[in-house]
Amino acid sequence: MKKTGRRFSVPTPLAALVGYTATVLLLIYCLKYITFLSAPIFFAFIIAYLFNPVVTHLEKKTRFSRGVAAGLVIIILVFFFTFALVNLFPYMVDQLKMAAVKFPQTLQQFSQKIKVISNYISNNFSEYVGNIDLMGKIEEILRNLLTDLSTILVAAFSSLYGLLLAILYMVFIPLISYYFIKDAKKIERIIFGLVPTRFKEDVKQRLKRMDVILSSFIRGQAIVVLILATLYSVGLSLIGLPFAILIGIMAGIGDIIPYFGTVVGLIVSLIVGFTHFQSIEKLLLVILIFAIVKGSENWFFYPKIVGKEVGLHFVWVLVSIVIFGKFFGFWGLLVAIPSAAGFKMHINDLITHYKNSHFFKKETTSPPSKNPVNKKGKNESL
Repeated sequence: MKKTGRRFSVPTPLAALVGYTATVLLLIYCLKYITFLSAPIFFAFIIAYLFNPVVTHLEKKTRFSRGVAAGLVIIILVFFFTFALVNLFPYMVDQLKMAAVKFPQTLQQFSQKIKVISNYISNNFSEYVGNIDLMGKIEEILRNLLTDLSTILVAAFSSLYGLLLAILYMVFIPLISYYFIKDAKKIERIIFGLVPTRFKEDVKQRLKRMDVILSSFIRGQAIVVLILATLYSVGLSLIGLPFAILIGIMAGIGDIIPYFGTVVGLIVSLIVGFTHFQSIEKLLLVILIFAIVKGSENWFFYPKIVGKEVGLHFVWVLVSIVIFGKFFGFWGLLVAIPSAAGFKMHINDLITHYKNSHFFKKETTSPPSKNPVNKKGKNESL
């Protein structure tokens, strides 16, 4: 006699969450440990993803084939990148070299002013601060931070390996981007061809939802970063802060990792302003500029440009940044937000599946009523 039993099946949302987690971990591993090979593919994918709609629009509105439209878009991108490189890059290099040279002087001036403040606090508020040299600790942290930054900047521009790698990336990234855009539909067919038939529709729907999240984040974030870099540079230039454009561009680009660019840009701006300006009003203006620009991003630019499709609460963003940064470093920080948005989508699907399950909806069997019931089914007790 055959034994019949209920076969256990893994819920589709749970399987999708496990698969998504494995994909994210594999991506971070490749970016972190196989950077030479994976980084060009990663950036080529970002470029292709950003400009694939443009190529599709050109293909529909003109008589160009997809290959010609993709080649035209890539050529225009290379032209603008080269133009910016020729005209802006030498200025940025000079600014970086000057900053690397002047940072020790800035630190020395900063140290002298910090000692004055430290002595004033120690003399007038010794009962509160005691023997703790708080300002000395702050000075030591900032000295180490800026010294390391100067070392990195000098190494970046003196390394032959770094220069050759940059040249290779400039060749490989546009080339790979072209083939990603040109063969986008073919790549999509190949990927879907590997998916079992019974899962195709579910996978297609999930990928569409992920596309909404990724497109909102990647395209929107690129525009927001450009706006932030411009606003920071213009604002700091108007008050006469040295290295204003350099700090503004780095603060804007750094905000790819949420709040990182703003915090670092504000700290560096205050240090430079503290040693350069003679009035506290200018330092307050620096703080005001960062507050206005960051507030405009949070309340206007980000909701309007990136949209609500990403839909992450601030706490979720903060936790994802801490976890991804702690375990995966820089590349983890870079992919933290879109990855966390994907995790939220899959977790919501899993919760919805659970609430619709028989286990969740099954009602408990109520004990028989002790009150007598008459023939009409009405309770006789009052």
